[in-house]
Amino acid sequence: MIPVVLASQSPSRREILTASGIDPIIIVSEVDEPAIESRFAGSVADLTTALSEAKARAVIDRVLGSSPAQLATADTAVIIAGDSLLEHEGEAIGKPGTAERTREVWADIAGAWTELHSGHTLAVLRRANSSTANFELVDIRSKRSTTSVLIGEPTHEELEAYIATEEPFHVAGALTIDGYGGAFVDRLAGDHLTVLGLSLPVIRELVRDSGLFWPDLWSQRA
Repeated sequence: MIPVVLASQSPSRREILTASGIDPIIIVSEVDEPAIESRFAGSVADLTTALSEAKARAVIDRVLGSSPAQLATADTAVIIAGDSLLEHEGEAIGKPGTAERTREVWADIAGAWTELHSGHTLAVLRRANSSTANFELVDIRSKRSTTSVLIGEPTHEELEAYIATEEPFHVAGALTIDGYGGAFVDRLAGDHLTVLGLSLPVIRELVRDSGLFWPDLWSQRA
């Protein structure tokens, strides 16, 4: 088994990996996302990839500096990082954070088609010589996926009830399909896992392109 480090505190990303047979080690990147966003000049879609790579590199540095105990016997380790943003009319919509901002977001997106972009970065670390040697970064690569999302039109009362849950404060685009917000999404065109923040087909492709065997990441194999 190749241990996997998830550079995210997102419950949905962890659950996606767990459901696919991977029990990840969680190391939160603590990257200053607003700082990266403020100086980024590319598209909203490209920004998600830039953010995922920044998160991956932050965790890479931490593992190379002080490898966690869970990796003590591993010759190879994989780091997975992701970031998601909702795009509407060319503008990025991240986590609103407050009730006021959530209302503003929903005033714009209700009834509209939007694009949910998820950037993915995968890094492969290997021991230089033996199980006691430090890890070295041997590969890092990124890929983005995009799913179109038709936002529903909740009534004023429904939206206020949704805001009261505080769920939309903490998710890109002020809603998530795997919670209360799922009832307010009318249609998806694309990979639904992209909307949840981690596309397994994309991660599998990155794993294979790195020369690894996807089932080797499973925590248990028959």
